[in-house]
Parts: sequence; structure tokens; C-alpha cells
Amino acid sequence: MEKLNKLLLLYVVLIITNNAPAQLSESSWAFGFGGTYPRFMSIWSNSYSGTENYGAYVSLQRNFSENVALRFLGNYNYLESFYNTTSGYQKESVSLISTSLDLLYYLVPCDPVSPYFGAGFAGIYFKPKNASEPELNDNFLEYQMNLRAGAEWRISENWRVISEAGYFTPSSNKLDGENDTHEHKGLFGTNCDTYMNFNLGVLYYFSKGKPSQKCDLYTGVTVNAQPLNPLTIQDVEKIVKDNLPTEVIKEIIVENPITAMEKKWVLVGVNFDFNSAVLTKESFLILLNAVQVLTQNPDLKIEIQGYTDSIGSETYNLNLSERRAKIVMDYLVANGISKKRLEVKGFGESNPIADNKTIEGRSLNRRIEFKIK
Repeated sequence: MEKLNKLLLLYVVLIITNNAPAQLSESSWAFGFGGTYPRFMSIWSNSYSGTENYGAYVSLQRNFSENVALRFLGNYNYLESFYNTTSGYQKESVSLISTSLDLLYYLVPCDPVSPYFGAGFAGIYFKPKNASEPELNDNFLEYQMNLRAGAEWRISENWRVISEAGYFTPSSNKLDGENDTHEHKGLFGTNCDTYMNFNLGVLYYFSKGKPSQKCDLYTGVTVNAQPLNPLTIQDVEKIVKDNLPTEVIKEIIVENPITAMEKKWVLVGVNFDFNSAVLTKESFLILLNAVQVLTQNPDLKIEIQGYTDSIGSETYNLNLSERRAKIVMDYLVANGISKKRLEVKGFGESNPIADNKTIEGRSLNRRIEFKIK
């Protein structure tokens, strides 16, 4: 048990420290292996399950889509149970080898932690030792029904950690070394012994098909995609010129730039590349001016609001807009503005200031605004 606890601790550390992104594929092949802790569940009423159990498994998996996979898994289990006799409890053990074929369904395949459930059948070979019925100390070849639930934890582009629980119903009542034909046990009330497995292992994706469009950061756009028509400096100047107000009010621009703008400060020129939260070189001059204004107004507190264009899912855009707001806050703090004066908030694609149907409009909507508090 101490070794199992150490493995579980290492497993948790790997998950907590991981933030590696990965590109999912429409189809793939994967090879897995790991350790197993098996345990009897429904057995003879005059006996109970032991705890000194162990096992191991290897698997080969074919993912036909992002959601559906077929897995072949070979498993060795050693299980113990204790049955009552006139001289006290006696230990029965069984060595069990199974070869399973299961259909798996992934509920949220695009997430770093992807839960799944599955069902299937297996051929099993087992041999009880010191059975309560001596004639059962023999070799048996049977089959079983499998029910599984687990999760894949992404730790790199090709590697996953697997945690899984399985519930198995063999076709007979001989597994625990006793063949009482009058008992009804397990989830289905059959005259069969049942046991569970708890697997912890790794899965390596060694072959992948086409990159998934279903799991792209933006719908229909690949992760490594570049803008079709990147904007030049001249394009930016034209966008700013085209979006300047036709009537310039001196009071707003010069004399009272904060109070007259309804507490809204749009940082024209602080925009971002497609699917990016990195400041462009054009942004630094604008932000330097913002630092000067905040320095000259030490009582001023602001909410830094990040925005995106309309391409992509709402959830992803909200996250991206908040990252954009945070990078601006980091710049201001690095230039002497107290973090206590700043808050960040992402608004995603809401409140566009330009047409999202054009490249120019989307460029403007990928912006930062300051709200005076």
C-alpha cells in the first residue's frame, strides 16, 4: 500500500504541474501500460475479500474519432479472499488473466482531463488455490462482462496518465473457490462472483491522423494557423484614421481626458494579433502614455478590460480576453503602478467597436479598454 500511495502522489503532482497544450487528432493509435489493484466485490457470503492484491495491464487502443475508441487490454490479477471454517478463516487465492475488448466513449475529448466510460467483454483464464471446495483447485477458461469509467490526464503532446475503475462479472461462481448455486450477487443479481479493478498507468499516442477541427482553439482553424492577411503598419494607420471621430472636442482630448470620457478609456493602438495575448511593439508607446497618466493621478483606480474578435468559442474568448488584460496589468506594474490600483476582467467578444466580418474590424475588436473606478 505504501508503494501505491507514492505512485498516487506522483500522479497528482504530474497533473497539478502540467499545463502542456496538445493538438488532438481525428483518429489515432495508442499503447498503454500500468498497475492494477483488484478486489473481490460480490463473493460467497461465508467469506470476505483480502487486501494483498495486485496486478498489471497492457493495452492497445484505436481511436476512430475524438469521442469513440476500441481498446484491447490484457490484464493479470492476483486476488485473495478468506472463508470461514471450523478451525478459523482460511485464505484462498486466485490468479486471473483476462483479455478484454471494450468500446470507450470520451465525454469531453478536447479538455486536458477527459473522462470516459466503456463496456465490453473478455475471455478469462483463472486458477483458484486452496479453494473451499477442493475440486475447484483447477484451471478454468470462461468469459466476463466489463463496465469501466476513467479519465485521461494530458501531460504532453503524446502522453496521457490513465486512472480507471472497472467492474467485472464473470460467467460463473467459481472465482472465489466456492460454487454455491443459490446465491444472487452483484449489480445484476446473478449467481456469479464479481470483482473490481483500479488501474493507474500511462498511454502513449504513437500514431495520429489528421488534426482535429472539433478541438481547435477556434472552430475550423488549426492551432498553428496564421492570419491570411497580416496587417502592416500602413494598415494600422489607415484603421486608426478611418475610425477617428469626425468631430474633435477639445475638452475631451486635451483639457479633461478622464472625466469627460464617461470613465471609459479606449487605448487605441493597443491591439493583439490573432489568437495572441502578447503585446505588439506598437502597443508600448500607448501603454507608456497610460503609465504617465496613472502616475500623474495617484488616486486613480482602473479596471483593465480585455476583448477579442468574434472568431472562436465564447468560453475560449473569455479566457483569452482576460489573459490580454492581465498582460497589460503586468506591464503597468512593472513600470511602477501599484497592483492595488488595478483589476483585470475579460469580456470576450462582447461589445464590439467594429465590424467582425472584416479583417480590419476584427483587428480593432482585439483591444484593451480602461474603466475608471
